[in-house]
Amino acid sequence: MTVAGSRKRPSRLSDLAPFGSDAISVVISTFERPDACERALRSTLAQTESPLEVLVCDNGSTDETEARMRDWERRDERVRYLRTSRNSGTPAITRNLGIEHARGDWIAFLDDDDEWLPGKLAAQRVALATEAADVIATNALRSDGSIYFTDASIWRPKRLDLLKANPIVMSSALVRRERLLSVGGFPTDIRVKEPEDYAIWLELAGRGARFLILGEVLVRYEDASDDRLSLDRARIQLGVTRLVWKHALRAPVCLAGIKVALRSSVAVGHVLAAEVWAGLRVRRQNRAGGGRSRVSRGAGR
Repeated sequence: MTVAGSRKRPSRLSDLAPFGSDAISVVISTFERPDACERALRSTLAQTESPLEVLVCDNGSTDETEARMRDWERRDERVRYLRTSRNSGTPAITRNLGIEHARGDWIAFLDDDDEWLPGKLAAQRVALATEAADVIATNALRSDGSIYFTDASIWRPKRLDLLKANPIVMSSALVRRERLLSVGGFPTDIRVKEPEDYAIWLELAGRGARFLILGEVLVRYEDASDDRLSLDRARIQLGVTRLVWKHALRAPVCLAGIKVALRSSVAVGHVLAAEVWAGLRVRRQNRAGGGRSRVSRGAGR
């Protein structure tokens, strides 16, 4: 991966200035959303517990993102701007770029269209001091105003819990850096249609990582943007099912994990059937309306 304009990184971890074992590097992955990225960046710099650094990792933007983030670098020494030479088609590349260049023992991830609420890092620092965990996530506020987890109690999900569903909001996750390095970071092969964040949580769980989810709402999570809604539901479900089967069949294999994988496979069929039915309904509407249904009129957007 070619990194353009990045600061020189010391060749060995021992060359770095010493930081505390709870030092946190923030990694913001972005692509051509400078306004949203600045909002996300402000939310990290305004935390009551300041991070060691904020790495804005740009996935090859060709708009004004670089100029605006370079300006932030000049204004605040905590901000570091890194970029790839071209867009990779997956945020895994920029997240891994941040992991590679981070100086903290812990990495907090934030997508550019999300933002942190005040006290997010402070709450996670308390958990660092009191809990034995490798991944510490939090509750979140959805874009429609609802709460991601209605149960506000602390949750320590196990491997089977993660096989049942992905409970981690990416922009809430604080992860031990050495754990991320041990699994090679996020998977980057875009030909493998699997959710990359879910993939790394399952990989970490399979290697014994300890998960903790705080019940406090500490992140605003944008889950209704156009790009997220445009993803094909069947492809997503198929990718999730592939992941679940792969990890359910790994040692130690348990009957409960196999049952979860079977239910996920059934869910693929349900989603495919729903999409086929929706497509047939649109075709009938087109025939009845002379080919001018709402769907067909909006298809060129």
